[in-house]
Amino acid sequence: MDRRSFLKKSALAVTSFSLGATMCKGASGERKRPNILFCISDDQTWLHTSISGDPVVKTPNFDRVGREGILFTNSFTSSPSCAPSRASILTGQNFWQLEEGGLLFGRLKKKFPIYTRLLEGAGYVIGQTGKGYGPANQDFGYTWKHPCGKIWEKLTKEKEEEEWEGIEHIDYAGAFEGFMKARDTTKPFCFWYGGCEPHRDYVYGSGAKSGMNPNKVNVPPFLPDVEQVRNDICDYLFEIQWFDKHLGRMLKTLQDNGELENTIIVVTSDNGMPFPRAKATVYNYGVHMPLAIRWGKGIKNPGRVIDDFVNHIDFAPTFLQAGGVKAPDEITGRSLMNLLKSEKGGWVDPERDMTVTGLERHVWARPEGKTYPRRAIHTKDYFYIRNYEPDRWPMGGPDFVASHQGTFGDIDAGPTKSYMMEHREEKGVKELFAKSFGKLPAEELYAIDKDPAQMNNLAAEPAYAKAKERLAKRMEEYQKRTGDPRVKGESPWDDYPFYAGTKYLKGKYLEEMR
Repeated sequence: MDRRSFLKKSALAVTSFSLGATMCKGASGERKRPNILFCISDDQTWLHTSISGDPVVKTPNFDRVGREGILFTNSFTSSPSCAPSRASILTGQNFWQLEEGGLLFGRLKKKFPIYTRLLEGAGYVIGQTGKGYGPANQDFGYTWKHPCGKIWEKLTKEKEEEEWEGIEHIDYAGAFEGFMKARDTTKPFCFWYGGCEPHRDYVYGSGAKSGMNPNKVNVPPFLPDVEQVRNDICDYLFEIQWFDKHLGRMLKTLQDNGELENTIIVVTSDNGMPFPRAKATVYNYGVHMPLAIRWGKGIKNPGRVIDDFVNHIDFAPTFLQAGGVKAPDEITGRSLMNLLKSEKGGWVDPERDMTVTGLERHVWARPEGKTYPRRAIHTKDYFYIRNYEPDRWPMGGPDFVASHQGTFGDIDAGPTKSYMMEHREEKGVKELFAKSFGKLPAEELYAIDKDPAQMNNLAAEPAYAKAKERLAKRMEEYQKRTGDPRVKGESPWDDYPFYAGTKYLKGKYLEEMR
């Protein structure tokens, strides 16, 4: 399913909650509760912003949010797949707590409270543009609207559509401007900007055409350093700039409306870059996300860089606390408010010294829809992964065609994937192909300082046995505390339907998914 088809099919509504809200107090007495502008790109790894040091991409507006607010260096998604990542953001819960909502093309049931609906019940005006929750079953039996808010859409000008074919033809910033003009100005607002970029497909060479120099690209060590890959990365970076361009226009709209200083602006992504050993994996390039937060005078000592581990499940309780709404007991995430209100940089909260991520099923990439279950714990020094079914192909097998992605279907189709498959037996590619496409052991352990790209698995090394044992124990304790079925030896995800629109597939492909 392409991006435009997904956006057209996304129709969702939710039941209402009735909750009161308290007003925030400022130095001058009662004032408006803060607005919320949540900005999420689609498939962007944490390194790929100019403030983080990437030599090619230019993201002046993300950089501004970080400079005038807080830049987070250890922000992680709950799961490196669109729908479960977004479900965790909405609910404040780990993906494994959400039943079918923990899968791509799954379903987030209405029994799970979502922060947007809770805030609306407390008097917020809710809106969205672009990609919201999904791709997933959108037939929830609700009568409200999309989970991220009422949809606002404006198409780009025809000239722009012709110039950049690979870009989604939505004027996100124009849609936000329309929302701001139409809203009830007596109420605070919560708006979701879901850019469809830099999700594939790309127009090959669009990055170079825009002025990027492929020779300056930092090619990750797990990808072949060849012209096709460098251009593919440029095309990906170009789409990040497109997302950032609309963010800049939204910042101006806030300023023009006098709302910039009273708006919590969060800019992040849902999962990592759509390349081998990144998206749909729990390696850093799949789960480590960009994150910058700005909130006028609501953030003390702006310009700080914070190293604490935060997770996307922390957004919902943060927004609810800011809006004066009590978080539901089901929420697992922790509000970031103490970090925003602290004056410190670096490591702030001793309890934020780790986070846990994972994955069950991305696309239908294995016979009978079997998942590839993984859990990972991330700390300052180490990175431990448990692969529960090592006999299965982690990215889909070489003989199973996964919908529009072909074989090895959990890796998005594109020039980099094609190059690695075509040259898989050649020197310089063979080892990299095995790491990105091949089967994996039950355990993986990486020393982050020495091996930031996770190329050298230390799990079988005697010198690291104690570190591995310690991390495995700590991760399992967290899984037990949050009700992960995997620690009980259960696998309900293998039996959940794979939805396409409002239909679903179980045991065979729907023709429309091919």
